[in-house]
Order: sequence, then C-alpha cells, then structure tokens
Amino acid sequence: MKQDKRHPSEEPVYLISVAARMCGLHPQTIRLYERLGLIQPHRVGNSKRLYSEADIARLRRIQRLTQQLGVNLAGVDIILRLLERIDQMNREMAEVVAQTNMRILQLIHEHNLPVDPQSLLIRFERYDDDLD
Repeated sequence: MKQDKRHPSEEPVYLISVAARMCGLHPQTIRLYERLGLIQPHRVGNSKRLYSEADIARLRRIQRLTQQLGVNLAGVDIILRLLERIDQMNREMAEVVAQTNMRILQLIHEHNLPVDPQSLLIRFERYDDDLD
C-alpha cells in the first residue's frame, strides 16, 4: 500500500546510518534526538536502531525547525507535541463531523424534508502545518 505525505509508513526498515544520510544529519545528532525523546526508533536487541518513513519525516521536521527556523531543541519538543495534539483533534473533529452529517441526512430522510441536504451538511477543513 502506497503511503502519502500525511501518513508515512510506520514500518521500521532503515539503519541509523541510512536514516542519517536520508536526512543529511550525523548519526550522533540522531542519537542526541533519541536521548532527548524527540525520536523513538524501533529497537532490535540492545544496540540496533531501525527507523521508519514516519521517523524520517519527523527527523526532517526537526531539522527544518532547528536549522531553518532557529528553534532550539526544547522548543522543538513543545512544537512536536502541540502538532501531535492538533492532529489528534483533527481526527476527532472529522469523526464528529462525519457522524453529525450522517445524522442530518438520516433526519432529512426520516421526515421527508424538502431541503437540499448539501446546504445543511457541515464542512470541516483539516489544519495542516507547513513544517515539512
């Protein structure tokens, strides 16, 4: 299954050296990010780390925040947590809107109301940041 930009694969497949090369980072920088809790690679045994496409996307986001926007690592941690919360809220809101729209359509049908259903449905626009 092909992954889109918004939902990269979570399958851990890249060694730290490959992940570092893909992101233009030094492996020690990635280890620092891990120690700070900014990235959590999949562990195989005690020493081998494997990174997924989602991890690579996160590393690139960290790199953009620090190198292009001048955010320090404490700020990066806060920003990433806020963005994760926004993403969760987007998913929850999309579900509420979908359920509400289904109920609106159901009521229109049940009561045989002479209205254009599209004029009553709720539209939800997901917030997408531009930090990638």
